[in-house]
Amino acid sequence: MKQFTTRQIVLLGVLMEVGITLIHAPAQAADHANQHAYWTCAVAAIVLCLPIWAMLKLKRRFPDQDLMQAMVSAHPVLGRMLLAIYFILFLIIFARDLRIITDLVEVVLLPLTPIVVTSLIVLLTLVSMAKGGVSTIVNMTEIFIPLLIVTLLTMPLFFGRNMDFSVLRPYLHPEVEGVIKGSWRMLGYMADIMIVPFVISGKSYNGRSAWFGHLLGTAILIMLVLLSELVIGVPILSRLFYPSYELVRQLQLTDFLDRFDLFVAALTVPTFLTKIGVDLYVTSLAVKRMFAHVWGSLMVWPVGLLGYVCSFMLFSNIVQIYDFSREWTAVMVIFFVFMPFLLWMLLRPKFKGSGNDDKSSSGRERDRSDQKEGQQESETGHTHL
Repeated sequence: MKQFTTRQIVLLGVLMEVGITLIHAPAQAADHANQHAYWTCAVAAIVLCLPIWAMLKLKRRFPDQDLMQAMVSAHPVLGRMLLAIYFILFLIIFARDLRIITDLVEVVLLPLTPIVVTSLIVLLTLVSMAKGGVSTIVNMTEIFIPLLIVTLLTMPLFFGRNMDFSVLRPYLHPEVEGVIKGSWRMLGYMADIMIVPFVISGKSYNGRSAWFGHLLGTAILIMLVLLSELVIGVPILSRLFYPSYELVRQLQLTDFLDRFDLFVAALTVPTFLTKIGVDLYVTSLAVKRMFAHVWGSLMVWPVGLLGYVCSFMLFSNIVQIYDFSREWTAVMVIFFVFMPFLLWMLLRPKFKGSGNDDKSSSGRERDRSDQKEGQQESETGHTHL
């Protein structure tokens, strides 16, 4: 029995690829690629096809386990060492996204509230979400991602004459160097889609859900970048920290709804929070996989507070996150583009031997318990921390 449906995994993939990417990555792409910034989304998506293919091949070997379980069951010592490195990576991603959403809420919704208080309120929401397990997060994704998609699809209808297609000229003669630099920035955020196999078992993470989720997420990003260029203009777009919010501010439905951006923000901010909830969940799950006897739900608060502190220690303001994108993409390429191929070559399920020694029998019992745990998670429909 599958843990999640194909529709749920598709929406989860869209959430991870689009959730934080659309906040300020389009401005960085436009800063380098100019009017051809939408090409950067396609180039980054093509690069991500290779690790997704490798991950699908790897997940077929461990149908009842997520990727972190597979690491530990295949190589107990080396797998836990690798998980410790991934824990640091997930923690930085969580701290980065928490800092981004805190600053966005501070600027858009709560300008008079101290940023420390705003971040703590956001953290309380994320902890409650992560404690509910991955099933709670997936159910929230089913609510907010369709609303986000409907909002983006209806936005061109409201802009109408405000779209100027002449800003895209020349259409078929992009600056290759600028597109590559812009794709490098986009890749650092779009690569978050590779977090999905770390929390989803191999039975649920199939080719149909993975590829369709990646395709839909890429199409949404291309559409959003195109709208930003057509409505805001490339010169202004490349100088904004929150181009998506500025795009929404251009929406006006009569004089009565001149602040329609607040309504759209009320729909999209929960989407961002759900994405960061996945970050917190996978970080806490990494601790549980490293230490099998740890009760993962008790680790959500400590991990969340650690990420809360790191969000201010690592990034004193949003400008540092903006400038850090160039170096951060190199880290994401190592762990989310190259590492899936290495794991595909190294990780293989252990086969039960016929020996009678105590070590082999204890190994068989451990493998049997791991498989039983994976099957229970698949049958109950959610993973307990």
